[in-house]
Amino acid sequence: MPEPPHADAGPEHAGPAESSAAVSVPEHRAASAPDLDQGTAPPAPHSPAYLALARLGRRDHRLALSADDCAALEAQAAEWFARGVDAEYLISALTAGLPARVDIPVRFVGRRLADKIPPRLPAERTSRVAPARRVLVECTECGAPGRPEALPDGLCRPCRADHRPGTGGTTPPRPTEAPADAAPGIGAYVAALRDMLKAP
Repeated sequence: MPEPPHADAGPEHAGPAESSAAVSVPEHRAASAPDLDQGTAPPAPHSPAYLALARLGRRDHRLALSADDCAALEAQAAEWFARGVDAEYLISALTAGLPARVDIPVRFVGRRLADKIPPRLPAERTSRVAPARRVLVECTECGAPGRPEALPDGLCRPCRADHRPGTGGTTPPRPTEAPADAAPGIGAYVAALRDMLKAP
């Protein structure tokens, strides 16, 4: 009969050990959780070529590609972008004139990427400076062309000389005001003429 209490004593001694082990496990996991969060990096953004290939299936369901298909064809599509085209041009070129049925879209798109690749255009010279535009105006008097600074007031040099007073040009001088005694002298002259006509 003394054996049962001895048998019961075993679990009592093992209980605290198990409880301490159970408590230590969450602490270990809690300590390792931040390490896992720090090790996971956000996925790298996809290239424009990859995104254009992924949009093919939305433009036409016959060219729906998987993620692996887009990754496999990404280099070929990137060559199109290197030749100066954009995503809309690439998608339009690949979806134009599709057959009624496309059995293997990845193979079909790969063939079109190789066959329809656009030509490589020469790079535009951006260092070339455009020539300055020269603005010419015409003289308002004679119509002679010239630069704006050479035609002040809209007149060329010869026309300005003609319009200058005292130069003897063809432009008539401005009329001056008549003297105050001019009117009576003319009246007297006219009256004298009338008297001469009345004389026998």
